Amino acid sequence: MKFSDFGLKKYVLDALNEINFKSPTEVQEKVIPLALKNETLVVESATGSGKTHSFLIPIFNRIDPSLNTVQAVLIAPTRELAAQLYEVAAQMAKFNDQIDVRLFIGGGNRETEIKKLSNSNPHIVIGTLGRIYDLAVKSNVLKIYSAKMVVLDEGDMVISEKELEDVDKVIGIIQENPQFMVFSATMPKGLRNFINRYLEGAKEIVLEETHLAKSSIEQIMIPCKAKQKEDVLLELLNIITPYLALIFVNKKEDVDKLAEFLAKNQFKVTKLHGDLDDRTRKQTLKRIHELKYQYVVASDIASRGIDIEGVSHVINFDLPKDVEFYVHRVGRTARYNNTGVAYSLYTYDTEEYVKALSKKGLNATFKKIVKGEFVETNLKPQRPKSYINQKEQELHQKYRLDKKVKPGYKKKRMELINKELKKARREHIESIYRKKAKNAARKSR
Repeated sequence: MKFSDFGLKKYVLDALNEINFKSPTEVQEKVIPLALKNETLVVESATGSGKTHSFLIPIFNRIDPSLNTVQAVLIAPTRELAAQLYEVAAQMAKFNDQIDVRLFIGGGNRETEIKKLSNSNPHIVIGTLGRIYDLAVKSNVLKIYSAKMVVLDEGDMVISEKELEDVDKVIGIIQENPQFMVFSATMPKGLRNFINRYLEGAKEIVLEETHLAKSSIEQIMIPCKAKQKEDVLLELLNIITPYLALIFVNKKEDVDKLAEFLAKNQFKVTKLHGDLDDRTRKQTLKRIHELKYQYVVASDIASRGIDIEGVSHVINFDLPKDVEFYVHRVGRTARYNNTGVAYSLYTYDTEEYVKALSKKGLNATFKKIVKGEFVETNLKPQRPKSYINQKEQELHQKYRLDKKVKPGYKKKRMELINKELKKARREHIESIYRKKAKNAARKSR
């Protein structure tokens, strides 16, 4: 199928031709015909599947430039995603200079925005919920009441309990029953409640992957055993040659530490996390797009809040606590029909987590690094067996099982043994890491 088969206006096709878009992705093929018919839609599709153009194409096709009113409101969860969405929309708007598209996000000049809005309102509003709420509800200068189309991009990030009241007020301004389109990679409870409340009778489009993440992503799990993860990461980076690699950690403070560590080891690296000010983040993203860096150490802000083009590799230095974040992280690569590789480092403490991922359909290969090369292995315990086995025997002696026991004691006994065994494993691994760190510090003197 080709985009020309949808009966789109010439300027829309011209915009797509400029970026060499000839055939729709699966989500675009399913969404565009229904969106053109003014259907209210809820779309669940993997990150990087082409959701943005699946709603921008029908919106631009339906805009009437002769009406000097707001016709579409597009809400994104973060400034960065809103700005990136605006860039895509601006590229399409180049081919019809009568269509006015404007971006409304925090950090901009509010007084200038208000002054411009007092003269005219745009056809397409793109922004964050907070800024749109400020201009449309509080200040009443952004006249979104006439909107015929409303899009929630990355809806599960836009909708939360604390923001639901603001969403209520923004939607409440719109006088007619607009076409709603909600796009999300996942469908958590909060978003589902919103859909049930506002979008009764909406058509749902669910593009399910057979595995936990897209099949175009090769997923490799690397056990760390008792080695420090930093050492394993260095071994990994000396094997692979990424175009651009995102390296994820769980804590903001660890972003700085790991970025400094890699810089000391002569890697072209930068960092992204939520504590960077707007100016620094914009400069960093600009330099990333200019390929000034080959590695980006990031917190989860980059897994959903920022869209970075050209990511060939994702590395989970820390496995995320939430399985959904694993999906979002690895979804930063293999975008727009490209392929990618995701590496995840795991220690014994996270082995049960890896097993849980496997049960949920993670189609991963398990490899270890031996003398600078990958060697396939199995998911197996990385614990020092002699110590743990001895500890387990001691616990069985401590909580003896007599011939006559009260009902439920066996279960309680095993819970006590497992609890103490888990603690012993954690303490033993930590002691090994401490010993390794002391040895490394001694060698560096």
